[in-house]
Amino acid sequence: MAVVASLAVAGLSACRSEPAVAAYIGDSRITEKRVQQVWDDARAALGDAAPMPITRTDIVNVLVSRDLIDRVAQRHNVQVPADLSYDQFAALVRLPATTEYVRLYAQYNALQYTVEQSITSTTALTEDDLKDVFQRLTANNALQPGTTFDAFKGTVPADVTKDLQAAVALRNEVHEVADPLKVTVNPRYQPIELGVYGIQNQQTKAIYQIVAAQVGGDASVPVSDVS
Repeated sequence: MAVVASLAVAGLSACRSEPAVAAYIGDSRITEKRVQQVWDDARAALGDAAPMPITRTDIVNVLVSRDLIDRVAQRHNVQVPADLSYDQFAALVRLPATTEYVRLYAQYNALQYTVEQSITSTTALTEDDLKDVFQRLTANNALQPGTTFDAFKGTVPADVTKDLQAAVALRNEVHEVADPLKVTVNPRYQPIELGVYGIQNQQTKAIYQIVAAQVGGDASVPVSDVS
């Protein structure tokens, strides 16, 4: 039986390790060709002279995120708002609003926000939840130097705590949806995170996540890297 199990795992790994695939989500594939299409669309919209503000990893991230948030949204019977404005998201990622990347990015964020607003049942934040938030804030120099975790957790305002609880509930639901799908991401694009609570770095103006769902890092079924 052990031999049969080993062969089954080996077969699964081989089936989900094609170099032309950037990520697997259940039976679906995000191919390198698909990633290139989004890249080429952004490149053409910017023109050859302008620097690209996104990477291929950003593209894989948004493609995986858009797929998974769609599945979560179906649980809550919510859809992308019909009046969604792409201009503000275009400004954030520094790409024209007509590009596919901006549309994917905006739709993900709109669904993420709408789903969060529909979540009515949350639980208290765990110590690990707060530690993750604390570490992410510290890494982005968002706290006073020398701030300890104990000092931080005692100063989180009630309204922020409520928002964090909703974000953590969404993060956990993303994992509930993603885990059975055996999401597998090419090592060159790992780690993939679905951001569910982002704030802006006051120095760099970049958006970073203080609550996020990491997916696709299962080393037992790796996608082969190709350089």
